[in-house]
Amino acid sequence: MNWILRSIKTKLTLGVISAVVVLLAVLLIMSYTSLKNYSLNNALELSETILNDTDSKINRFFLEIDYLADSLKRNSSVYEVKPENMKELFITTVYARNEYLRAIYLGTDEGEMYEWGVGEGFINNTPTFPEGYDPRVRPWYKEALETSGFAVSEPYIYASINALGITCVTPVYDSSDNFVGVLGLDIILQGLASMIKDLQVQKQGKVILLNQKFEILADQFNEYKENITQLKIFENSNLITNSQGYFITELENKKMLTSYKTIESTGGILLVAIPYGVIMEFSNQTLATILLSEIFLMFFLLASLTFLLHKIITEPLDKMLSVMKEIEYGNVDARIIIKGDDEFAALGRLFNQLEDIRREYTVSMEKEISIRTKKITTLQQENTRLRIIEEKERIFANLHDSLGARLTNIFISNNVAKNASDNNDKNMLNDMHYRIGKNVSQGIKDLKEIIFGPELGDRVIIDFVKLLGFNIKERLKLKSINLILSTNNNEEINLLSKTLRFEINNLLQEIVSNILKHSEADTVSLDIKMIDNKIKITIKDNGIGFDYHTNNVTGFGIKSIINRINRLNGDVELKSAKGKGTSFKILIPIEVDIQ
Repeated sequence: MNWILRSIKTKLTLGVISAVVVLLAVLLIMSYTSLKNYSLNNALELSETILNDTDSKINRFFLEIDYLADSLKRNSSVYEVKPENMKELFITTVYARNEYLRAIYLGTDEGEMYEWGVGEGFINNTPTFPEGYDPRVRPWYKEALETSGFAVSEPYIYASINALGITCVTPVYDSSDNFVGVLGLDIILQGLASMIKDLQVQKQGKVILLNQKFEILADQFNEYKENITQLKIFENSNLITNSQGYFITELENKKMLTSYKTIESTGGILLVAIPYGVIMEFSNQTLATILLSEIFLMFFLLASLTFLLHKIITEPLDKMLSVMKEIEYGNVDARIIIKGDDEFAALGRLFNQLEDIRREYTVSMEKEISIRTKKITTLQQENTRLRIIEEKERIFANLHDSLGARLTNIFISNNVAKNASDNNDKNMLNDMHYRIGKNVSQGIKDLKEIIFGPELGDRVIIDFVKLLGFNIKERLKLKSINLILSTNNNEEINLLSKTLRFEINNLLQEIVSNILKHSEADTVSLDIKMIDNKIKITIKDNGIGFDYHTNNVTGFGIKSIINRINRLNGDVELKSAKGKGTSFKILIPIEVDIQ
């Protein structure tokens, strides 16, 4: 599989496919966006047309009611309050408009009520009112007095029937402009619904009519088939923020594009909701056609490009590769056959020239290699001799530094033991025997290290503190900083594990790096001690110091140093102040599990 992916032919093909797919995807996205915007704009234009037409219809409806109310109040039988004449006039008017008009009545300034209508709540066209009924306290009466002209009341429950409706009202004056009362025309909600139920909205759209409180007065989703006593609040009323606009939301479990407009005559809100899927149907169908066309074009383009790539690029490359393989398998005389004068022909001529040069160079190199092989053999022999000498010197030096020191300790301890034996000092004698045994045991370890070299597991340093101090001192010399080293229990410190010695060395080297970078000191003191199975390290400088409580200490590498101490399960006390240098007091347990 890997050799296929390494093929130029495969890379070219995959590259072309990727470029074509990306290009077609971009075109598809752009087409979808354009089609979506086109469909939405068409739907919004359609919604606006329906809103305007419906708004005009509603305005005409209430304008006709206004004209009707105005003509009625100018009738002498009304402003002169002649019940018999009013009865005939009101009943005739209601019957002529009974698809939306329920009743007409006059509430007088003296609290009398004259009403006639048709339908539920009327007996012989006359309603039954509760005892003590006074029209002057009813909502429609107050609405007329507040507006001093034609007005439409908010929905309320009728006194003669338990149903919601609205009342178109206008004040009535006699021929001398004296206030007589209020003329009311009752319109039940089913009457309002009749205004919009016959609207045929394209693209399966529906019309909704709201009042100023966002209560649903009528809608084509749920037609009122009987009297209602409570209106529902439009659940997406929070999306209606201006006098006109649109939003996309869920209505009746369908995603809908909903346009809205405030009705000028009543202040209510008219909405037109069109299913989003229907709006996008044209776009989706067109997009599917474009997608199929693009897929066909993509396959055609890929087939054409593959053929052209094969004839123009991959076929000449295959011929060149076959010659290279022949040379690889031993046919050093194989050469590329040159045809034409294109770039591949120039590349073939260059390859043939390079192959001729390579062959000549190979012959000369074989001669050179033969000469150098003889020289290398001589050098290897000399190197072996020098390594033997170096190893001898290492052994001699280690014998002198380690075993010599151990034997000296044993010799001195033995003399002290003799004196203790002569003086019958058992305690001293036992102590010297212990020291002799310890030096013998340590000498055996030193001898193993000398024999097997530094790769032996938990190697013991002859004087770890001395070596550590020497290394630190050499580093501090770079900035002419003096080192004052003090220590005790060096032998016990030398017995620390290789891992712990390594970590201590790295810790101190990092602190020294911080001193070299930031302290501007001329003296550093280092004290290393073994106390209660813990290594106590105190290192301080007389440099410029820093304000530990306000400065960003991570800039001084302090955070890294503290993390390293924490990994060793150690404790650290850091002190520093401007002009007073910096000091670390560190305690590290000997038995530590390096984290």
